[in-house]
Amino acid sequence: MIKNKNLLFALKILLLIILFLSALYFENAYRQRLIGLIVIFVLFLVNNISKYFLKDHNKLFLLFFLDILLIYMMESNSRLLINYFFHSFYIITFLEASLILPLKKGLIVGIITVIISMIKYGYLIYYKFNLSNVSQMVFFLTVNILILVIAAFAQHTKEEKEKKDVLYKKLLDTHKKLKEYTDELNRLSVIEERNRIARDIHDTLGHDMTALIMQLQMADHYSRSDLVKSAEMLNSSLKTARDSLSKIREVVETLRGKETSPELAIKTLADEFSKKTGSKIELKIEGEILKNHNINRAVYHILQEGMTNALRHGNASRIWIRLAYSNEDIKFSIRDNGQGALVLIEGFGLKGIRERVEAFGGKVEYRSQDGFIIDGFIPLETNSENLEGSLL
Repeated sequence: MIKNKNLLFALKILLLIILFLSALYFENAYRQRLIGLIVIFVLFLVNNISKYFLKDHNKLFLLFFLDILLIYMMESNSRLLINYFFHSFYIITFLEASLILPLKKGLIVGIITVIISMIKYGYLIYYKFNLSNVSQMVFFLTVNILILVIAAFAQHTKEEKEKKDVLYKKLLDTHKKLKEYTDELNRLSVIEERNRIARDIHDTLGHDMTALIMQLQMADHYSRSDLVKSAEMLNSSLKTARDSLSKIREVVETLRGKETSPELAIKTLADEFSKKTGSKIELKIEGEILKNHNINRAVYHILQEGMTNALRHGNASRIWIRLAYSNEDIKFSIRDNGQGALVLIEGFGLKGIRERVEAFGGKVEYRSQDGFIIDGFIPLETNSENLEGSLL
C-alpha cells in the first residue's frame, strides 16, 4: 500500500514537470517571465510535496487553495489566453482533492477550482467571441464537472467502504469479546453448577448419613437388650441407606423427580428426620408459600442443613423451626437445645446455607444462645423479575 502511494506521488510529480516543460515550449518565455514561471512552478512543486507528508485534512484543505492560486499565477504570466498545459494543472488539483480530502471539502475545492479555471475562458470569449471558443468553454466545463462528479462518487464510495471496514472490524472485535464473555459465562456456569451439586450432595448425604449413624448406634444399643427392636432399627437403617443412594444418584445425574408441594416437602423432611434420629422437631409455617421452585428448593436445603447441623455438631434433642412468608420476604429461624458453639467456625454446611441465602440477596446470622440459632431472610422483591435465574 505504501509502495503504491509513493509510486503514484512520483508519477504525479513527473507528470507536472512534463506538463510544465511542455507549457514553456509553447510560451517562448525569456528572462524575467521565464524566471517568474519557474519560481511559481517550484513553489507549486514544494506545496505538492508538503501535501504528501501532511495528514491533517484542515491543513491540506488550505494547501489546495494555495495550489489553485499558484496555477492561476502561472496562467496569468502566460502569453497565451489559454495554455492547455497549465490548464491541465486544475484538473490534477481538483481530482487529487476529491480523492484525498473528505467528500464535503473535496467538493468545495473542486467547485472553486472549476470556477477559477473558467476565468481564462471568460477572457477568451470576451476578446474572441465565436462559436468555436464558446464550444471549447462548454466542453471544458462539461469535462471538468464530469470529472468532479466521478471523483466525488469515487470518494463517497471510498468513505462508505472505510465506514464498512471500521464497522466490520468493530463487529469482529465485538464478536471476539462476546465469545470471550460466553466462554467465561460457560466457565462460571460450570463452576456454579459444580458448587450447587456439591451443596446438594453435602446436604442430602450429610443429612441422611447423620440419621443413618444415629439409627445404627441405636441398633447397636438395642442389640444387647432387645433383638427385635435392634432388627427394626437395622431395617430402618437399610431403608435410609437405600434412600440416600437414590437421592445421590438424582443429584449426580441432575435429575429432578416428581414435584410435590413445598409445604408437604418441608413437613416430610422434618417428620422423616425426627423418626430417623429420635429428635423432636417443632415446625411452624406462617403465611402462604409462594410458587417459586428455586427459592423453595433453597429453603428446603437450608432447613435440611440446619437440622443436620443441630444434631451432628450440637447433639440437640429438640429443634424449633419457624418459616414466615410475606409479600416482601421469607423469614426463617432454626433453633435447637444443643451445646451451641463457643467459637463459630463456618464449615461446609453453614457456608452452603450462607451461599444459598446470599444468592437471592438475603442475609443469614448464626449465634450461640441456649443452643444454636440460625436466623435469616430472603427478600422477594429483588427476585420477582428473575425467579428462575438465581443460584440454587
